[in-house]
Amino acid sequence: MKDIDRISGVLQSGSYFRNWPQDDILELASLCEWVRFDADTVMARAGSQATALFLIVNGHVELSYKDGDHKDGVIDLFGDGQLVGECALAPEACYAVSIKTLDTTTAIRIDGAAFSTFLAAHFDRALTMMSVVTERLCQMLRQAEELKCRSAAQRLGIYLLADAVPVDDVHETPLTIEKSALARKIGMTSETFSRALKKLSEQGVSQYANGNIIRISNAEVLAEWCGLSSSEVREGQSDGFKNSV
Repeated sequence: MKDIDRISGVLQSGSYFRNWPQDDILELASLCEWVRFDADTVMARAGSQATALFLIVNGHVELSYKDGDHKDGVIDLFGDGQLVGECALAPEACYAVSIKTLDTTTAIRIDGAAFSTFLAAHFDRALTMMSVVTERLCQMLRQAEELKCRSAAQRLGIYLLADAVPVDDVHETPLTIEKSALARKIGMTSETFSRALKKLSEQGVSQYANGNIIRISNAEVLAEWCGLSSSEVREGQSDGFKNSV
């Protein structure tokens, strides 16, 4: 019972299930279990049967695939509060991508078949999950657009703006993952990442705390240089520029 209480508390505090009725939260929690993975652990492998979804409680995971030459390609990185493995909601589906931890990761494992049955009996909750999947698709389309339409330095600048918080008269972005992992997330090599960061220094971007904190002297100037529209900047300011990414 204690596990169900803990899990239900985490579910209800997250963005996916925040507005669900308490009875539905408790029923969903009964389909879940706590799981913990060491760093560099494959949680799900592309092509294998999709049996579960995972809500990341603490840590970071990488979604990847292998191309025709069997080289790894990174789709995205996800962290605290994000849901991965939605393929498990489809009957007899396989994971479309591999999910691997970047660091020690705690997650809530949601049984896919049981959750699918639950959603079939709760129409409003099913609509919520449809919205989640749709938003994920839109996010991937936006990322594809960024890769085609903006330079590496502009993509990095937008990412830094998305997580920036005001500190005195500047903005700062803490880097919570390794720079090599961040480079893969935004579609570039480590070498290209370094060059992009150097290019951003011309726009008032600097590094502190051994490179773990990025300081932006003027967020509006950087946003304009990155090609964000005035409306995107205004929308983004209320939420750390996240709406612009």
